[in-house]
Amino acid sequence: MNEQIKLTQGTGKTALHYELTQVGKDWLILLTGGDAHIGCTAIGDDGRLSSYTPQSHKDDTLAIPLAKKVSQTFACVCTVVAGFHLDDITREEIAEVIANADIGMVQVLKTIKEKMNQKE
Repeated sequence: MNEQIKLTQGTGKTALHYELTQVGKDWLILLTGGDAHIGCTAIGDDGRLSSYTPQSHKDDTLAIPLAKKVSQTFACVCTVVAGFHLDDITREEIAEVIANADIGMVQVLKTIKEKMNQKE
């Protein structure tokens, strides 16, 4: 069974939760927060990208940059399944979620790099 690495960025209603699973040399990342659901699936392949976002969802804002950055940085396939929902979200809370996603991406990249260095 593949090990899951769990990370959280932020606190309260705008926190983002990451579950990273290495699959061979590739990565599967579940990114959720608020009322978790599947709002976008993005697949990065060494910088190339494919995604699907169900109608009326905006979770591609979280999934696409992460899938693209992980795949480019580590020359791998990275699938991100993302879903964040918060009823009556305010502009300030949206800004917090975006900031958490930016900082979370840095955390994810650092964690993957550390994991890959352990295998060398």
